[in-house]
Order: sequence, then C-alpha cells, then structure tokens
Amino acid sequence: MFRLFGRKKTDGKPKAIAFVDYEHWYISLDKLFGNMRPDIKAWRDALSEKYEMEEIIFFADFSNPALRQEIPRIREVSNYIIETQNTSTSFKKDFTDFIMLDHIYQKAMKSKDIGTFILFSGDGHFNSVCSFLISQLGKKVGVYAIRGAISNQLKNTASWVELLPEIVDPYLDAYRLILKNLKYLEENKAKKSYPTFWATVESVSRFNRIRRKDVAMALHSMIDKGYVVQKEVDFGGGKIIQSISVDWKKCRADGIDAD
Repeated sequence: MFRLFGRKKTDGKPKAIAFVDYEHWYISLDKLFGNMRPDIKAWRDALSEKYEMEEIIFFADFSNPALRQEIPRIREVSNYIIETQNTSTSFKKDFTDFIMLDHIYQKAMKSKDIGTFILFSGDGHFNSVCSFLISQLGKKVGVYAIRGAISNQLKNTASWVELLPEIVDPYLDAYRLILKNLKYLEENKAKKSYPTFWATVESVSRFNRIRRKDVAMALHSMIDKGYVVQKEVDFGGGKIIQSISVDWKKCRADGIDAD
C-alpha cells in the first residue's frame, strides 16, 4: 500500500471519501468501449468541485501488467493505492471487492464527520454496504460505474449514480429544468396537481426564458426514455386529461435530477 494524498481544505463543501475499484474502471471501459482509458484527473476535478475530498483510495490487482502501467497515472491524483493481489496458491479468488469492503466499513466507523461515501464500482457485492451506510449511518452514497457494467440492485440502492463514459445529451439542461418544475408542483401544492405536457412546456419556457420548441422536444425525449410517464386522469363528466409524472427512481439511476 502506498499513501500520500495531499488535501486542500475547501470550506463550505461537504466532506467525502472515494473508494475506486480500478479493475472495474479500467477493464470494463476497455471491453465495452474499445481501448478507452480512464480520465482520472477529470474525474477527480469533477469531484473536487462538489466536495472536500478527504481521501481517494484506489484498489486493484496490480500484478496485471496493464493495470501496473496505470500506477503512475493514478499517483497524479492520489498515492493511496492498495494492492489486492491474491498470493495464495490454493485459492484463485479476486480479493479486490472484499478488501474494498473492509476499508469502507472501517472508514464508516471511524470517520463520523464524512457525510458522503463515493464508490466507483458496478459490482452487486457493494449493495449491502451501500444500504448500511444510507439506512444505518445516514450517509449519502454516490456510485460511479461504467455504463453497461453496473448491478441493477446497486443502482437502485445508491443515493445517486453517474455512469461513465458520459453521453452528452443535448437536452440535459432542459431535462433538469423540467424536473425542477415538476418537483416543485409535487412538493409545494396543497392539493394534488395534474401537470400536462403543454402546461409544463409553457411554464418551463416562460420561467426560464427558453424557446417552447426546445422545451417540448426535451419533454418528448424524457417520455421516450421513460423519465416522464403520461397517463389518463378521469375527472368524471367526460373530462379526461393526459397528465405527466416523473419516474424519479429511473432519473436518479441515470444520474439526472432536478438539482
């Protein structure tokens, strides 16, 4: 294990700690996206914009020559690197997950002031610790994983999920404005509201001063992707409307939220 992680204290940001299964990141990216390499610095910089990072800890079996060559790149971000090679001649088992889990539980017990735990892995083995951190300790747990290589159970348990590589959606900013509008209606109305497609388009367009056409295209896209669901509401007397609602679980699973 190597450790030397220089931290720059940033007041006002929540404290976080990150645990990185570098085998998942490197190997899944290579297999699923054809020789892409982890952009470790960009990922670290994105975290540092949101959090005061207490530590970033990398785990992998670095006896793999390809992963061994990555150590200098990892050290540009953090020297807290943990070798997980199984040296046993009797048991051919990948120990990375188990070693990571041990470190996560230890940090959870000792680091009471850290409010956010960030895991970079798609493995379902982390579902239990994710649930424990959230339900028993009141922590927020964010998960980064490679797109197409994440357990559905882990995805549904985490506080939030971000999948890499990021797919740039031209409507992403509009999605967030639409979700913000619908979230406001859900949380701030004394009685249940039934937002419609065009009423939502009009409200988001007027309040944010963007074209109705752009909002409408974004909302159509959200419906196509399953983020927003349309259903008929019968008020009786022949009055039927098509109301819309948000599938918040699916939005969170894909890293899209109103905030």
